[in-house]
Amino acid sequence: MNRRNRPRADSVTAAIASAAHAGHNITPPPHVPIADGDIPFFRSVCAEFARSEWTDHALELAAMLARAMADLEREQAQLRTEGFIATRENGTRVENPRSRVVRGLTGDILSLRRSLSLHARAKLGEPRDQAKRRANAKAAEGGPDDDLLASPV
Repeated sequence: MNRRNRPRADSVTAAIASAAHAGHNITPPPHVPIADGDIPFFRSVCAEFARSEWTDHALELAAMLARAMADLEREQAQLRTEGFIATRENGTRVENPRSRVVRGLTGDILSLRRSLSLHARAKLGEPRDQAKRRANAKAAEGGPDDDLLASPV
């Protein structure tokens, strides 16, 4: 559904569509297998959007993203154990090849996040609008000189 045909987010049609998907359990597509260790990452990615927003293709990307995130976690743990500098048999010290794998996975993750519109600009809008919302939120939260709420001091 293109942008012009999509109902407004605050419309009754959108509310009905969201309610219809509320009971659906989001699962990874069977043709993009993920391991048990990938599931927490998949759930985390899927929590970024309402259930009604997930398309088949977006779920494929989400499963791929979850796999890459789990792989990155494992590779970073190994890299921390091995160290960033490796010593060859001849005594030469070089960058651990695993660090290139970590960089590659990081790039893959960022690319998949952009494809799913999980980056800050897609979610929060233009930086100037983000700054206004952030300032309003901080003002609403109050500070140490806020007399509306009792302070622990």
